[in-house]
Amino acid sequence: MATDPTDKRSTARSAREGDPEAPAATRRIAGGTVARAVGEAVAKVASVLFYVVLARELGEADFGDFIFGMSLAGVVLTMAAFGTDDLIAREIARDHERVHRMFADTLALKLGLGAVGMVIIAAVLLVVGYPAETQIAVLLLAVAVWIEVLTKTVQAVMQGREEMTYIAASLIVQRVSTAVAGIAILLTGGDLIGAALVMVGGSLLGFFSALYWLYRRVAQPRRDIDRARWMPLIKAGVPLGLVGITYALLLKLDASLLSFLKGGDNTEVGLYGAAFRLIEATMFISWAFGGAVLPWFSRHGSNWKVSLARGYELGLKGMTAMLVPIAVVFGVLAEPIIELLYGDAFAGAVVPLQLLAVMTVLYGINTYVSVLMISRDRPGDFIRPAAIVLAQNVIFNFILIPPLGATGAAINAVASGVLLAVLCLRASTAIVGRISLVAAFGPPALAGAAMAAVLAATGATVFIPALIASGIAYGVVFLVVERLFFPNDFRLYVDLLKRRRSREEKAEIPASAVATPGGLEP
Repeated sequence: MATDPTDKRSTARSAREGDPEAPAATRRIAGGTVARAVGEAVAKVASVLFYVVLARELGEADFGDFIFGMSLAGVVLTMAAFGTDDLIAREIARDHERVHRMFADTLALKLGLGAVGMVIIAAVLLVVGYPAETQIAVLLLAVAVWIEVLTKTVQAVMQGREEMTYIAASLIVQRVSTAVAGIAILLTGGDLIGAALVMVGGSLLGFFSALYWLYRRVAQPRRDIDRARWMPLIKAGVPLGLVGITYALLLKLDASLLSFLKGGDNTEVGLYGAAFRLIEATMFISWAFGGAVLPWFSRHGSNWKVSLARGYELGLKGMTAMLVPIAVVFGVLAEPIIELLYGDAFAGAVVPLQLLAVMTVLYGINTYVSVLMISRDRPGDFIRPAAIVLAQNVIFNFILIPPLGATGAAINAVASGVLLAVLCLRASTAIVGRISLVAAFGPPALAGAAMAAVLAATGATVFIPALIASGIAYGVVFLVVERLFFPNDFRLYVDLLKRRRSREEKAEIPASAVATPGGLEP
């Protein structure tokens, strides 16, 4: 019989026993990150195209209504997940058989809690008094988000089994179908409600495609529902759910309050949403990396060759190194990016995008730390600082939004992201021990400064050559700094490249027989 997720003795035993497939741990993390990142990248490109056409065709006000609906639904319906997605991924990573005790009951719980969330959203719309068209569109968008919440349970099973390819495939089905149908409808005169209906259809396709791949390629969870298991699931999921709820509030509360504090006029929401959607389009990198490393964090034991602190520090550096170049591009080239994608009507989104650029890095750091705390059974270490930051976020929104609008919301988002990162990084030392923040953040920061200098010198008049030259500058400075000041990390990169070349030259040798010096295996 599978072990209950609240059984701490089983959890401790799993950590002591380590990972029986450990020789390929580093490659699994890298492979899982790449597989999900590729899928997310394709899905995000499709989403960005859809949102660009949506903004251009509907205008600032209706686009603002769309962003408001997605934000409100995200805030309320995240509660329907109740932390069960992270719980499933963590527990199945430790014991694959636990899927039979958790999957069907979790879907049933989400259906019930989602229905409650829909009632809350409808009540908010009625009390505030939004126009009928806006209310219908927001409710349809809420249904789409509700279906996505159910889909994440299916994807959590895949994550726990480290089958990231099928997560990527279901995301592509959902986002590409939504983009193709949505763009076609909008270009032929479709309105806000039509776009919302497309979102519902795309979410349904994503859900059923994920179910198909789950049962055909990954696992076949039993479909029996036992209400006696619901309370243990809720108790185990509550701490993780609080992590998800507080984090979702921090990300989405700005747009919702921007609408309320501007008296229901969503023009400013449209400007903020135009900038934030570009930042959100990069978040798949953080999700992919965090999702791939969660099983390793969950299983790590004290007898493993690579310490938890070493793995955590390397991951923190890797996450930051991937995101800094994106933040630099958004920050330095905000004006030409907004003009290219949205047109002159959204010129007011330039300053918010410049401010929000740093959120790409802050989101990655905070997501990575939250994954560590969830996987090590310490969600409270994230909830406490997140609650402090949530209070700061609400207070600052009331101060900054009335006079500054979208720019004020962006300033507050960055302030909250910085505060959360500082508090969470400090709290993480209680879990992993001492790490070097200079080693984790120094090379990406210096390389990012070099990249920004090259971009600023070339400007937007040579857009593509500037991106290429600045990217080369980033890579060169990063490797030089690593070689001079952090030679152990530099040797790790060299060793991994040598091993990859060796495997390619000796393809007849089984992958399990190839060592990975300095990697994250026990």
